[in-house]
Amino acid sequence: MNRLGVEPSVTGESRFLDWTIDGVALRTLVPVQEQTPLFLDGDEAWREAAVRTLRRLLGRLPGDFDDGRVALLVCPLCGDLGCGGYSVEVVFGEDVVEWRAFGWQTDYEPFDDPEEYRFTGASFERNAYETLLVDLLSNYRA
Repeated sequence: MNRLGVEPSVTGESRFLDWTIDGVALRTLVPVQEQTPLFLDGDEAWREAAVRTLRRLLGRLPGDFDDGRVALLVCPLCGDLGCGGYSVEVVFGEDVVEWRAFGWQTDYEPFDDPEEYRFTGASFERNAYETLLVDLLSNYRA
């Protein structure tokens, strides 16, 4: 099993929480690193986007894209999926949550081939995964 986490990070003037898998920042595993995950700073719209993302990753909302995939890393300027982002298929099992078929995607084209990316997926112990995301959700709602 992998271990999902977050760590504070900065790109330019933007502060955010970066996803980590087994202690390695997800952004370091992708070819284009300008995309960012959950923002710490920003207006109410960014906080609402973070809440929606966390709810999608918990299976409480449908995915960002027509195929049900969830965006993990998005444009740091606008968060628009038309700019593209890295997405993942989230699969829930009884005791495990899997992130599968990680890859680049826009809201106007189908999912790209995940073969070109170094990160192809991860499996997390479901209780630990849900505890982390629920705690983050509570912080973003506060």
